[in-house]
Amino acid sequence: MWLGGMKALSLVLLLSLATPLTLAREGTVLESEISLGGIAIGDSPSEVTNKLGLPLRKVEELGYLSPHYYYPQVQVWFSENVVAQLYSDNPAGCTPRQLCPGDPLDKMRSLYGLPVIADRETGRFFDILAALKVRRFLNLTI
Repeated sequence: MWLGGMKALSLVLLLSLATPLTLAREGTVLESEISLGGIAIGDSPSEVTNKLGLPLRKVEELGYLSPHYYYPQVQVWFSENVVAQLYSDNPAGCTPRQLCPGDPLDKMRSLYGLPVIADRETGRFFDILAALKVRRFLNLTI
């Protein structure tokens, strides 16, 4: 169990049968709160490059999340020509409420409420969910 500061922030777009009402609980935030480094889930590639400039590296792969854009403060994955996942381990890759990689878990709790704790094969994750339209949700993994 990792109890120190948060090492990274990751946002993932997931399809769900859950409705926004079923997600309205602790650890749920508004869709507008879910972005990293000024980039939001759903942004187009041109919106990303308008905000951050050309990526340091762009990787095209076959599969669900491609292409991948790499910037110093955030990594961006696209699906169907929109941002579908964001990741940052850089202190500048913050959410709109200024939750940044390296911040203590207590700061996340004070900004977003109690997280949903998820034990996975790769470790323990503290998730904040955001209700979205069209029966989707975002998963903010800290």
